[in-house]
Amino acid sequence: MRYDKPALSITDQAGRLKQRGLQFTDDARVQHYLTHIGYYRLSAYWLPFEQLAADGQPRNHQFRPGTTFEQVLSLYIFDRQLRLLVMEAIERIETAIRTHWAHAMAMRHGPHAHLDANLFKSPWQHASDIARMAGELQDSSETFIAHYRRQYSEPYLPPIWAVVETLTLGALSRWFKATKSTDAKREVAKSLAMPTIEVLEQVLHALTPVRNVCAHHGRLWNRRFTLQLPLIKRLKDQMVIERITATKKQSALCDQCGVPVEQQQASVQEQPARQIYNYLLVMAHLMQRINPGSSWRMRLKQYIQSASAAQQQAMGFPSDWEQMAIWQEKTA
Repeated sequence: MRYDKPALSITDQAGRLKQRGLQFTDDARVQHYLTHIGYYRLSAYWLPFEQLAADGQPRNHQFRPGTTFEQVLSLYIFDRQLRLLVMEAIERIETAIRTHWAHAMAMRHGPHAHLDANLFKSPWQHASDIARMAGELQDSSETFIAHYRRQYSEPYLPPIWAVVETLTLGALSRWFKATKSTDAKREVAKSLAMPTIEVLEQVLHALTPVRNVCAHHGRLWNRRFTLQLPLIKRLKDQMVIERITATKKQSALCDQCGVPVEQQQASVQEQPARQIYNYLLVMAHLMQRINPGSSWRMRLKQYIQSASAAQQQAMGFPSDWEQMAIWQEKTA
């Protein structure tokens, strides 16, 4: 199907919203926000205020009676402040994992451990990662990178504790998972109170898109993430768990004819829900380990409390979340 919707002027955008039942009296103010935030970006926040669509239709586009532009804008502002809180935590978590991994590798395998392909699972992937790192550092204006290039000719890349500072969370996750040394990775997992290396790898992988959504000013509120967190035993009672029915194909012999036939076997599996709540829970656990004296958990708690029960539910928060151990002022 060809897209043939015309572009609308800011005035026409405001008029369309009013026509669809969104209430506001100050047209100039609404046009101001449409100009500087955008109709398309704001549409994600007014979607919950639309009337239910008829069967077979994706959307109604008509607002529920009494819906105001201020409600939509307040939700947008709430999400923006939530992103800032999340980025604060992810910065601390990312920095801690960088530091722990670089130190563990350097102490076991020397300052340039990252250049040794034997320390990583796949030489092909290692060659690709090193080439990418070298390409990004070649023209870097970072003072410590420029100093190394002026001062030293060998090895051609700076030591691991320097280059790790240039890695994104996604790249750090990739390097950590590719590392062959289980002793080094176990040390990092233990320092962050993660039960196993595999759990830490999954947490790193799952937090990367959360970080990317924040960095690109995307929507956290009521988002369902693609990458799933692992089921962490010590947090299981505080996580929101989904129960899904999974089907698996299995071969079996026909009772009558003895010919192999395919059968589908259903099983119920438990997995962490993919709304933002579980990710915030894991971040709170990591922050508590990295800096037990940080006020981040309580500031986040107070901020979530400012949202309505419906907004909290849309983020995946359980009704009794405030009583859970991780959200208490002093948690062991």
